[in-house]
Amino acid sequence: MSLFLKILLFGFALLLSASGGFGIFDSLIFIAVAGILYSRPLLEKYPTKSAFLVLLPVAIISLQKLESSSLIFPAVLFFSAIFYLLLGIKNFMFIRRSRIYYVSALLLFYSVFNLFFLADKSELFLLKYGLVFLASYLLLREWLALISTFQYPERERVAALLGAFLILQLLWATALLPIGFLNSANLMLLFTFVIAELLVNHFLGTINRNFLIQHGVFFGILFTIIYWTSSWTLKY
Repeated sequence: MSLFLKILLFGFALLLSASGGFGIFDSLIFIAVAGILYSRPLLEKYPTKSAFLVLLPVAIISLQKLESSSLIFPAVLFFSAIFYLLLGIKNFMFIRRSRIYYVSALLLFYSVFNLFFLADKSELFLLKYGLVFLASYLLLREWLALISTFQYPERERVAALLGAFLILQLLWATALLPIGFLNSANLMLLFTFVIAELLVNHFLGTINRNFLIQHGVFFGILFTIIYWTSSWTLKY
């Protein structure tokens, strides 16, 4: 089956399940279709299983949040595009597979952060907080595995745990800021980008003065943009 046809079927199954309100039966049908589409062919050197496992619940919950919204169709296209990238990596379609995975992971991170900041914090907060940690760990570990070509699994796990822990601490701090959910997600994406860059360049041995200056300037510019586009008013 061609990759284009797989993407169409994935998007159609997601849209069909969304139209049914993502009941248990609708969700199981979508998961089954997505799983079958992803699992062929079976042989793969660059697995993207963790990202795929994160994609499924994130897509389902996101479309539940967007029920009866005009953003349903764009959201289906968005998650279908991520599915396309993951399948393309798995099927050796891209040359820079690790960078393409990086893009996919950041898109998933951004979706996860938006869902977290939109969620009701008064209910099951620790569960939602823990799920963000799990998703962060899975995405970081898989990306580091692609970068290091599976040579240092123990180091990858430790680095991913450290990165996920830092993301979790920053998530807690960002949740306390008096800014909207979208700017909170933007800020967390920026933090995640910096953490991921530090981790991967540590593995590649390319952290030097120029790297720190360039990324420091980049972080400062984006942080300033987020600051000035936010509503920084104290809540009483």
